[in-house]
Amino acid sequence: MHGRRDSITYVSNCLPPKQGLTPTQINPKESSDAFWREYLSLDVDRTYITEQLNTISKEDFLGHLKPLLGALFLTCLKHMREAPYDDVRKAHAVEIMTVLTRSLLRKSDLAGWEVMEMFAGEVNKSDKFFMDFSATVDDLLGDEKAPAGLRHDVLQLVIIFMCGINQLSPGAYFLRRDMFPAIVSFTKGPETGRFAFEALLLLGLLANFHKSDAAKLNPYLQRISETTDVDYLQKICWAANFASAAAVKAYQDISDDSPPTMASTLGSFLTSLRPDRALASTQVDPPRELFKNQPIEACIVLLPVFEFLTRNPTFVAVLSQGISNDTDKTPANMTPLALTLISLSSYLLTHATSSSSARAISYATLSMNILLAAVEKQEFLRALCESTPYDIRLCRQRLPTLPLVPPPRPPMCALLDTSVLWLRHNLHKRLEVHLYLTCIRLLHRVIWSLQNEHIRLEYGWLQLWKAVIGVLDFLANKLENLDTTGGVEMLLQETIVLLDLVCTKADAFLPSPHAVHELIYELVRSAPTLRKQPLILQSVALQRTTGNPSSVESQASQALSRLLTTNDYYEDKLGSAQARSANKAISIVARDIEQDGIHGVRDTAIETPPLHSEGVIIFLRHVYTDGMALMP
Repeated sequence: MHGRRDSITYVSNCLPPKQGLTPTQINPKESSDAFWREYLSLDVDRTYITEQLNTISKEDFLGHLKPLLGALFLTCLKHMREAPYDDVRKAHAVEIMTVLTRSLLRKSDLAGWEVMEMFAGEVNKSDKFFMDFSATVDDLLGDEKAPAGLRHDVLQLVIIFMCGINQLSPGAYFLRRDMFPAIVSFTKGPETGRFAFEALLLLGLLANFHKSDAAKLNPYLQRISETTDVDYLQKICWAANFASAAAVKAYQDISDDSPPTMASTLGSFLTSLRPDRALASTQVDPPRELFKNQPIEACIVLLPVFEFLTRNPTFVAVLSQGISNDTDKTPANMTPLALTLISLSSYLLTHATSSSSARAISYATLSMNILLAAVEKQEFLRALCESTPYDIRLCRQRLPTLPLVPPPRPPMCALLDTSVLWLRHNLHKRLEVHLYLTCIRLLHRVIWSLQNEHIRLEYGWLQLWKAVIGVLDFLANKLENLDTTGGVEMLLQETIVLLDLVCTKADAFLPSPHAVHELIYELVRSAPTLRKQPLILQSVALQRTTGNPSSVESQASQALSRLLTTNDYYEDKLGSAQARSANKAISIVARDIEQDGIHGVRDTAIETPPLHSEGVIIFLRHVYTDGMALMP
C-alpha cells in the first residue's frame, strides 16, 4: 500500500516543477517498472494535470524535468504498443500521451530539436521514439479488432500532435509510414465511421506537411491522387457535408437571412405602418462584430476537400454525380456536398474582410480556391450547369442582397452569385488583391468554358458585369490610398482581359440577344471608368520595382484598345440619336448589333486559360489552431 500511496501522491503533484523526482527517489523499495504500471492503473484527471503542466516553463521541461518526462513518454508508448486491449493501462497511456502532447506543444517558440528532447529524452534517441510512435499509432488506428473508443482516442492524439508540431521536423516521421490504409479503414468502419470528419482532418494535415518541398515524397498526396475507392470517397462527402452545413448554420444562427415569404413581407409592411415605425430608418447590415468569431472550427474540413478536389478525378466524379442523383448519400434535408460548399463560400466571402480577421480571410481564400478548382474540372463544370431540384441557400446578410430567383436553376448561377458577393462587399483600403485576382480567374474560366461548350446559361448577367466593372472603378479612384501587398497590376490586366473575353464571345454564352445588348450598354455606361485604365495601368507599371512585364500585359493592352473602340462607337451612336432613357439607348444598341454584330469584335479563337488552382499552398496557421481547438 505504501507504494500505491506514493504513486497517488506523485499523480496528484504531476511532475512537480521544483522536485522532478524519479520513481526510485519516490519509493526506493519499488522498481521503476512496477511504479509505472501502478501509475498507469490510476484514473487520469485531465483538467488537473493540464493545469499543472501549464505552470511549468519550457526551460524546466528541457532542464531538470527532462529525464522524468522522457521516461513517462517511453512508458506510455510501451503500454500503448504492448498492453492488451482489456488492460486499462493501454487506454490511460493514450490519454496521458494526449494531455502531455497538447500541453508541451502549446509552449511558445519550440524548435524541432526541443520537441525531440522533451518527447524522447534526448535528440539521439528521437529517431527510434518517433518511429515507434508513428508505427504504434498506425497499428492501433487500423486495427479493426481494437475498441472503437481506443481507436478514436489514438486518432485525436495524432491530430493534436500534427496541429501542435506545425511544420517542425518531428512531423516528418508520420510521412515515413503510410497511414492511409489505416485512415480509410477507420473512416469506413461501422463503429468508427461516425468519426469520419476527424479522420478526414488528419489526412488533410498529413498531406499538407511541408507540401511545397515534399510533394513527390509525401505518401498521402500520392494516395489522395490515386484512390478509386468510391465507398470511401462517398464517406468523405458525407462527413464534409455535415461539417460544412454546420458552418453555414452558425452564420444563420447569428442573423436570420431566410428569403422573405409572402407572410413575412406582409408582416413587415404592416409593421412599417405603425406610428412608432413611420420614421424608422431603412434596413441596415447586422453589426459586423457579430461575425468576428466566424467561421466555426468545422470549416477546417475545406482543407482536405481542396486536396481531393484538385488531385483525385474519382472524387470529382462522385462530387459531380452527387449534384443530381444523390451518390454522396445526402440525407433528405440536406443539399449535396457540392452545393453546400457553394452555400458556405457565399457566407465566407461575404463576411471575409468585414472584421479585419486574418482567420476569416484565410478560410475565404481556401473557399475561393475550392470554387476555382471546381470550375477548372470540365466534368464538374458541366454538372454545375445542369438544373438541380435543390435550392442553394446563399448569404443575404449584407446589403445590397442578391435578387431572389426561385429554383430550379443551375448551381452555376449560385456560384456566380457567390463571386458577385465577394466582388461587392470586400472593396476596402486594405484590399485583398490576390483573392480578387483568384475571383477574376474563376470568372474567366467559367466564361471561357461556357463559350467553349456552347452553354447558354440563364442568369442575371447584368449584376455580374456591374460587379466586375466596379472593381476597375474602385482601383481607378482609390489606387493611391490602397494598402496592399502588391499584385494590383495583374488584377487590373486580368480584369480587362476578362471583359474583352466577355465581349468577344458574348454571342456564344449569353442566353439571349437582350443579354448581349445589356452587356454593351453597361460597358458604354462605364466609359469613364474604362478611359481611366490606360493611365492606371501605366501608373502601376512604373511602380514595379522588380521583374519583367508579365505575359498578360500585352494582352491587356490590346484588350483595352478593343474595349475602348467598341465604347467609342456606341457612344457616338447614342449621342447622334440623342437617347434620353436607358430603354431608348438599349433599343439603339440592339438595332445596330442585330444588323452588324458587336462593333470591333473579331471571331477569333481564345486560348485555354492556365490552371491556376494547381500548386496552391494553403496558409495553415489557423488550420492548426482550429484543429487543436476541436480536440478534447
